[in-house]
Amino acid sequence: MREEHGNLFWLSYADLMTALFIIALALFVLSYRMFKQHQLNLSAAEEKLRLRSIELDQQAQALETLRLRVSELDKQRAAMAALRRRLSEEELNASTLIQQLNDERARLAVMEAEYLKIQEIHKAIENLDSRFFVYQPAYKRHILRPQVQFKTGNSDIAPSYKPMLVKAGQALHKLADRLEPGDNIKYLLVIEGMASKDGYRRNYELSYERALSLFRLWQQEGIHFDQDRFEVMIAGSGTGGVGRDLRNEKNNQRFLIQIIPKVGELQTLQLSNHPDAGPHSPLSD
Repeated sequence: MREEHGNLFWLSYADLMTALFIIALALFVLSYRMFKQHQLNLSAAEEKLRLRSIELDQQAQALETLRLRVSELDKQRAAMAALRRRLSEEELNASTLIQQLNDERARLAVMEAEYLKIQEIHKAIENLDSRFFVYQPAYKRHILRPQVQFKTGNSDIAPSYKPMLVKAGQALHKLADRLEPGDNIKYLLVIEGMASKDGYRRNYELSYERALSLFRLWQQEGIHFDQDRFEVMIAGSGTGGVGRDLRNEKNNQRFLIQIIPKVGELQTLQLSNHPDAGPHSPLSD
């Protein structure tokens, strides 16, 4: 009886162990399948993540390219703004230069017109009555044709010369009246005396005094020059100056007449202190 009971135990035990083995095997197979499926899921997720990472890298590269492009566009925009400012400045400079050129062209046109007018005046001055005046083109001046002789150290004009000198003054006044008046052109009338080299120590002062005597003679005879158009200057060059007669020193006792057109208002002359300049004095009638 006990032997049969023992065999039954072992049979039951063997059945139990077999059942446990089958359960364990079934659990192992099930776990293996679950783990394998999970591994596949993880691999698929990893692949997705890898592809997503590649995509993000590409997007990052695209964004970096876009950022660089935006930066380049910003630089180009700044360059364009600087170029526009430069063009605006150049346009302003060009406009200023054009205005300056127009002003300069207008000024040159005025200067040309004034130059032509002065040339006409010079030609008119050259035609001063040849009975009384000799024109020297090299010095742009006239020599009073009557050869006036003075006593040494004396500035008084002898009565015999006065009628001819008065006629010369009248001819000069007539020419002055014919000169075209203009608000922008005035005239400087220089009456200059010269002296011969005779050893007299006051020849410079004497030449001035002789020119002054001629001017006063003309005033006494009613020969007056329009103060609004003419500035009269009395001068004495003594034994200096240019264009002297080197063959006959006595011929250098003479009067020189210069009519100088001036553009604009006549200014006070700045006198030189050089001893050869001689005394000068601007006078008005």
